[in-house]
Amino acid sequence: MAANDANVPQSERIYQELKEAILSGEIAPSTVLSQNELARQYDVSRSPVRDALRRLEQEGLVQLVPKVGALVKADDFSDAVDVTEIRSVLEGYVARRLAYSLTYEEVKELRASLQLVKEAIDAGDIEAFYHRERAHHDKLAAMARNKRLVRVLESLVDPLCNRAYSAYVRRSPESAQVMYEEHLAILAAIEEGDGSKAEALMRKHIQRMHAAMLQMAGYDDQNIRF
Repeated sequence: MAANDANVPQSERIYQELKEAILSGEIAPSTVLSQNELARQYDVSRSPVRDALRRLEQEGLVQLVPKVGALVKADDFSDAVDVTEIRSVLEGYVARRLAYSLTYEEVKELRASLQLVKEAIDAGDIEAFYHRERAHHDKLAAMARNKRLVRVLESLVDPLCNRAYSAYVRRSPESAQVMYEEHLAILAAIEEGDGSKAEALMRKHIQRMHAAMLQMAGYDDQNIRF
């Protein structure tokens, strides 16, 4: 979202930029976000800043501090596992549902989406791969045509998982090819109308990748079970 888009509400712009900075690690855990400082930084009143911080609190990214602002929450391994378990179930359901509802045009759109992912891999552009692979997951969810489900998935953000995912694909570029091939298999199952297979492949995709990411983040194998 462009920071200078005049059509974007102030609170939305602040929320999006702070969320991205927290998830990317640009704003570190335990950082205090001052309402007054943020209001000066964005040249706004404290009202849109408060609204943005409340939304971040609802998503579990910060803890509000009365009369101060908010504290960026520290990494929580148990929360990361909880998020992974929920995402694997919900995105598995999405894959199953699409196996029975996807149109020919939507299949073409998903294939085009994966082609963009492949082009990023071929170009060795891990940054582009990171964003395109995430966008492909979002596209799948949107095609399920369940607005509540999309909102739930959007709310399932975890800083530890996001930072570990980012680090994983950057430090292990070969993992990008594996992820791409898993997505091809998931889409093939969807095209075949095999909902059970599509669901199982998607759940395995999410669980395996998150296990690898959390292991890279420093957690041992015995703590990574789904």
